[in-house]
Amino acid sequence: MSQHAVEHDALETIQLRDGLLTEGSSSNVWIVKDGAPRGPRILEGIRYALIEELAHDAGIRFEEREISEAELRAADEVMISSSATKEIMPVTTLNDARIGDGRPGAVYATLYDVYQWAKAHEFGRQSNRAA
Repeated sequence: MSQHAVEHDALETIQLRDGLLTEGSSSNVWIVKDGAPRGPRILEGIRYALIEELAHDAGIRFEEREISEAELRAADEVMISSSATKEIMPVTTLNDARIGDGRPGAVYATLYDVYQWAKAHEFGRQSNRAA
């Protein structure tokens, strides 16, 4: 799947199975609709739980559920995250079609800011433990 992304000048391949969103080739995928991140819990791990927690901390409703291909294509925003990148990243196009207005959205921006704050504070705690 990663090769498919490279061949199409994309950073990630978003996968569907039986008409439902599963995951990226190396990431979790969320859509945002009506201000709420939504996504299936396919890849268990720290990043999925962290995004769910960050949404909660930011006062953003989070919905764990199946996402149809139609919902993916009609999303206001799409985001990915993975343990490999240790980041949350916006997806602004899907198969050359713009998602939303083609720019990172407000929910992404909020979660990104909260995520950066959490990383900075966790790093500080780890540094203090090592001292």
